[in-house]
Amino acid sequence: MKRVYLLIPTDNQVQIDSLLASSLEKAKTYGVASSFLPFTTEALPKITEELSKGNGAVVMENIALDFSNKTKDSSIVIVEGLSLENSPLISRKLNEMLALALDASVLLVSSKELSLETECLEKELQENRVRVIAKVTENEVSQKLEEDLKTEAKEPKISQAEFRASLLVRAGANLKRIVLPEGTEPRTIEAAILAYERKIAIPVLLGNRKEIENVAESKNLKIPEGLEIIEVNEESGKKYIPTLVELRKAKGMTEELATNLLKDSVWLGTMMLKMGEVDGLVSGAVHSTADTVRPALQIIKTAKGVKSISSVFFMCLPSETLVYGDCAITPNPDAETLATIAAQSNDTAKAFGLPARVAMLSYSTGKSGKGDDVDLVLAALEILKQERPDILVDGPLQYDAASTESVAEKKMPGSPVAGKASVFVFPDLNSGNISYKAVQRSAPNVISVGPMLQGLAKPVNDLSRGALVEDIVYTIALTAIQAQAE
Repeated sequence: MKRVYLLIPTDNQVQIDSLLASSLEKAKTYGVASSFLPFTTEALPKITEELSKGNGAVVMENIALDFSNKTKDSSIVIVEGLSLENSPLISRKLNEMLALALDASVLLVSSKELSLETECLEKELQENRVRVIAKVTENEVSQKLEEDLKTEAKEPKISQAEFRASLLVRAGANLKRIVLPEGTEPRTIEAAILAYERKIAIPVLLGNRKEIENVAESKNLKIPEGLEIIEVNEESGKKYIPTLVELRKAKGMTEELATNLLKDSVWLGTMMLKMGEVDGLVSGAVHSTADTVRPALQIIKTAKGVKSISSVFFMCLPSETLVYGDCAITPNPDAETLATIAAQSNDTAKAFGLPARVAMLSYSTGKSGKGDDVDLVLAALEILKQERPDILVDGPLQYDAASTESVAEKKMPGSPVAGKASVFVFPDLNSGNISYKAVQRSAPNVISVGPMLQGLAKPVNDLSRGALVEDIVYTIALTAIQAQAE
């Protein structure tokens, strides 16, 4: 496991170059070590400008990507932070964001006696879930570094910045064609342009070309020459009519019904996916979840051996990325369906490089509560343990017992999941949807990616109608990664 240490000078008198060099030498006695400079003199003005525009998440994503590329062979990395005496408010903010983005342990370093401001900063960082090893003077850094290196390495977290960066890298490694049925919708157009230009996927817009170009022009955007646009009309749907009739003839499908359905862009895109002309579909910025999912269930259908589909959101907190399921699809799952949701969510976490410790959530922890709702979770847990003994799972757990170690020690001591869950399975759609939106809208600097559908034979993903452009971009990336796994 990689150890990352962020050295933050608390005053300009700290000799940061020599401090980095001596820290690196000490680190090399414990493993393959390197240093990393995220804020160069040349880059800092641009970074500060982006921060003032509210683009801090993108800044950290780019830094996380650079960090990953430059330190991939290192087991220990020493990172240079910004001095608190240079633009102190900006420095404090950037140092905190950096520590969270790189899951770094912090050493606050002073050239002289530590100030009250340093004491306050330590508490502030710890409150924001940054691990502060110590407040030290320059000559104490090597000693504190060595003390920490002798301890067992903490399990790394996948921060928001790291997760977002990894999505773009993985999607871009093997470009997939992703159809966007809502091709005239402004956010979708902008997301398609970004995905095309950043080589995340090969987007295919469905809609009237002239209308798409007019919308792009109104937003000062230019449609790239190579970005494919397919008109949605009777002619474009004609070739899919025989297949659609054959697929749905048992349900009364006729040529006339098929002709009318294929005038709808979601049905057209779904048939393109069925025929292998595209690799995935993203819709929902305008259409309801039902309008996006219904054609997929009827045409794409579930994967082999899968009885039901579900969904997850990737909840990207600044310091870690969690999986929430099911918050978008299944209203009132029975025990077997709830076990399926948990298994699918566990497998999704692993597929995207996240830890997989599954908490079956309830209003009760362990044996503290009784009733039908608790019995449902217990039954699902028993089914899951029998069918998938490979999954690390526990329940029923209240959210605080699942997520917070101090609470878990009191409510569920000895649990392999309580206090450190990474996959949260809600007992019903009501609790799941409310919870993800509460976290997304109320907690600071949280980004939710999804919903990502699980269990379909081919990747189809639904958007929230309140989706931002970046939400659509990352859903395109998710869909492309799903397509790569086929």
